[in-house]
Amino acid sequence: MFQREEWTLFRNLSTIGQKAGVPLDRLAEICCKELVDNALDAGAKATIDRTMEGVVITDNGPGISADPDYIVRLFSINRPLISSKLIRLPMRGALGNGLRVVVGAVLASRGTLTVENFGLKFILTPQNDGSTSVETEASSVYKGTRITLCLGDAIPVNRDSLSLSEVAISMAPLGDVYKGKTSPWWYEEEAFFEMFAASGDRPVEDILELFHGIKPAFARDLANGRIASQIDHHVARNLLIALREQSTKLSPAKLGKMGDAFSGFGYQHMKGEIPIKSAGIAGSLPYSIEVYAVSNDDASDTITLLVNRTPVTGDLRISRIKPSTKVGIFGCGLSHGFEVGRKGVTLYVNITTPFMPITTDGKEPDLLRYIVPLAEALKKACAKARRLAAKDSAGKVISQRSVIADNLDDAIAKASGDGSYRYSLRQLFYAVRPYMLEAFGKEPDYNYFAQMITDIEAERGEDLPGIYRDARGTLYHPHLGEDIPLGTMNVEKYQRPAHTIRHVLYLEKEGFNNLLKDTKWPERNDCALLTSKGFASRAARDVIDLLGDSEEELYFYCIHDSDASGTLIYQALTEATRARGARKVKVINLGLDPWEAVNVMGLQVETFKEASDSKRKLPVANYVHEYDGEDGKGYWADWLQTRRVELNAMTSPQFLAWLDKKFEPYKQKVVPDHQVLRSTFNDQGRKAIEAELARKILKEAGFEEQVAKAMEHLAHAAGEVDFEQIVRDGLEEVPEHRWDNPLGQVADRMAKRTVG
Repeated sequence: MFQREEWTLFRNLSTIGQKAGVPLDRLAEICCKELVDNALDAGAKATIDRTMEGVVITDNGPGISADPDYIVRLFSINRPLISSKLIRLPMRGALGNGLRVVVGAVLASRGTLTVENFGLKFILTPQNDGSTSVETEASSVYKGTRITLCLGDAIPVNRDSLSLSEVAISMAPLGDVYKGKTSPWWYEEEAFFEMFAASGDRPVEDILELFHGIKPAFARDLANGRIASQIDHHVARNLLIALREQSTKLSPAKLGKMGDAFSGFGYQHMKGEIPIKSAGIAGSLPYSIEVYAVSNDDASDTITLLVNRTPVTGDLRISRIKPSTKVGIFGCGLSHGFEVGRKGVTLYVNITTPFMPITTDGKEPDLLRYIVPLAEALKKACAKARRLAAKDSAGKVISQRSVIADNLDDAIAKASGDGSYRYSLRQLFYAVRPYMLEAFGKEPDYNYFAQMITDIEAERGEDLPGIYRDARGTLYHPHLGEDIPLGTMNVEKYQRPAHTIRHVLYLEKEGFNNLLKDTKWPERNDCALLTSKGFASRAARDVIDLLGDSEEELYFYCIHDSDASGTLIYQALTEATRARGARKVKVINLGLDPWEAVNVMGLQVETFKEASDSKRKLPVANYVHEYDGEDGKGYWADWLQTRRVELNAMTSPQFLAWLDKKFEPYKQKVVPDHQVLRSTFNDQGRKAIEAELARKILKEAGFEEQVAKAMEHLAHAAGEVDFEQIVRDGLEEVPEHRWDNPLGQVADRMAKRTVG
């Protein structure tokens, strides 16, 4: 019988493929990927290039080490298995054989390998006895690491040798990456023990601090000064239990995801947990599966599998099977059919997990345990891919607007419960959303949807039946002190109080409302205050129309910033829009206009950068162009392209004085006609007489004395009453009541007995 050590399989071209898990012609590809994965796992940005010296991998990470002994030990094939993968984190790689494969490939092909970091260049020469010798020179690489790999002629290197590495580099920065600690829930009992068994003389305290939710003081107490080699299986079990008691289970969503990053691809994300069986304490592994699919014009099917954002080296094959809507995926533990549709598909699958079980030394992942979520993700991603390429029977691309319009009535019925309830625009959006997802395979844009609904309402000449829009702004009523939210339902219920207001002032700046209310300006001028947080909402325009629809005289005014958008606020209040016709009443512009702000008031002027594209000039209101037309220069329309003056540029006294001056020509209090005055006087007189007579009659009857006497009887009768029990019984009977309601009911009954 012959015997050889396991490391010797790395030094021979005929056996190294067994450890790498790939044939010889792919060995260069695997060596490059292993070096790039190590750089990316260190949190670095990496690059890979072919040069005259060989394949060069550079990164900007923390570097490996300046110690030649550590470098030699790390880059030797006869060393024990060294791996950070015993600490389970969603990182690239799986076993820790990677560097030994690289060094073995250099030795077997008689190539060269150099490592540069910390200003040192290590020229490594692998030996047949499994060790590695080193020569050290000065290097210009002080930050990060540069590794130069030059394989011998027996292991060919070509452009394709860099393909897996380039995919890993391109995927690395996408989306969200897990940056937390490992979790004790990610280990079964056996793996947790093996972690200590491989840690030698490392302090147990240091290992425990690597876990999520474990504070240093707790780790120190639990470790009790022990080193890893002192931890047997029984102790490891107890440590795992103790860690789980201190550490909350992490949601699979915490793993992060690359996200919907590729235009034109159908995307599906699935997340969950799979159990890890054990003879002792079992564990559970969170996972995040992302599938990207695009339909091909031809019938070809391809698949690329990534684990933790790096391509796997396992042999994964795809081919059509019956029925014609399915493909068979073979390898990595799979031999199954998956629903993808009739058209050919290009598939990218990424699985993020802190631990991926493998089936071979070559790190072929075991995908069988993910079969259910993987099948669902593949099916949905491919369906979305088909919808992205959707066309009608005439070969014309389907528009989003047509999908909204075609399904609008059904969506309204769903959102309103078949017309039983009112519904919001947002609720309607979610009722239409499934149709949009089915047609296009991606999330619809809410703002675009809202615009399309406005257009559809304009075409119909009315709002959609039953729809309401959220409040945007308020209407303040003087003398009543009411702030009425400007939402669709509030506006529909609104009734203008008679003989209360003569004017309505629209303010662009909502903040001035408080100043005006504090100084009683609305009451002094019988003027309501209207604002809708910037551009006039349809609810604000509807309120103006409702207020104006009265026999009482009413005047409307607008104040705004002296900027391009401010001039358009006045114009928006008066003109027709896609959803509303022009105002039924006249709106008077009080300013602030730029010629007044600059030439008359001397307010501070702000400047901003003009749009680089002359075709994208800021629009201004027509009245600005009309004012410019008087001198024919167009000065102020151009001025507003780069300058502005805010109402806030005025101090509070200055603003109040300015507004009073602007309002002076229109100032007039409400004074009703003689008939209203006489009727109001009679009503007020009657109320005054009733109040005076009630006071006189109660006094003559000794009302206060009778109340005091009855209260004495009530207090005596209530002496033994358990008020707390009354409240508890009452709330149990009618939970929606407040605590004082049951007390009031008992007090009412006892009062009637006392008096009657």
